[in-house]
Amino acid sequence: MLLTQMSAQKGFKLYGEKAVAVMFKELKQLDIGVMEGKPAVGPINPDLLSNEEKSMALEAVNLIKLKRDGNLKGRTCANGKKQRRFVKDGEIVSSPTVSLESIIVTLLVDAYEGRNVCIADVSGAYLHAEMPSDKQVLLKLVGKFVDIMCEVNPEYKKYVRYEKGVKVLYLRVLRALYGCLESALLWYNLYSTTLSKLGFKLNPYDLCVANKMINGSQCTIAFYVDDNKISHKDPKVVQKVISEIEKHFGKLTVQTGSEFDFLGMDVKLRNDKKI
Repeated sequence: MLLTQMSAQKGFKLYGEKAVAVMFKELKQLDIGVMEGKPAVGPINPDLLSNEEKSMALEAVNLIKLKRDGNLKGRTCANGKKQRRFVKDGEIVSSPTVSLESIIVTLLVDAYEGRNVCIADVSGAYLHAEMPSDKQVLLKLVGKFVDIMCEVNPEYKKYVRYEKGVKVLYLRVLRALYGCLESALLWYNLYSTTLSKLGFKLNPYDLCVANKMINGSQCTIAFYVDDNKISHKDPKVVQKVISEIEKHFGKLTVQTGSEFDFLGMDVKLRNDKKI
């Protein structure tokens, strides 16, 4: 298996300023949010934090990925290992995901009924979901990444401190940052609730399949985190559903046509009602 993801530090050595630029873009997205008014992190005065609070801060994991098209992509996650120590007995933090059986069955229905199928991806999905207001989660940036974040937003400069000779910046996590223990569940709850408000009903046997009768025919959404398969006999209905989702989560990345890839599978809907 060829892995194209690496630490940002290694990316800086291999790709220089190009790697720095994509990390700048990633940290800027955290600062301003995936949509206006939805910042993922915010400033916090480190002088008001106790030593215990600082010790509980999650370390930022900064990565560079070389995509198949040759472009670079930056990703900043939180190392959520520390959070596992504070999970209460019986507390649920994992999220449901659509099952392989549901994907195959809904594809069979799509083919048999001659439905129009669209694959749609929500950009920066987790970052749409808010962290609970009563929960303080801190992210710790160190070294060069502090400098990059201060270039993104100079307001952070006054919160930079040195610990053991290393620059550090503590940020308050406002939204479901990748790597935080509860992020997947926070996103699922937000997305499933949004679909319910749009009139979709979750399938009791698979909570990542949602259905709604539109113009006398069923519309089905099967979703795996931020990847959606949306189908209906009328392509106009599919486009309308996408437009409704975009009102809540911004522009989706969309694939249309009878041939597409979904969750690593190459799919073709044939005219003889087969896949």
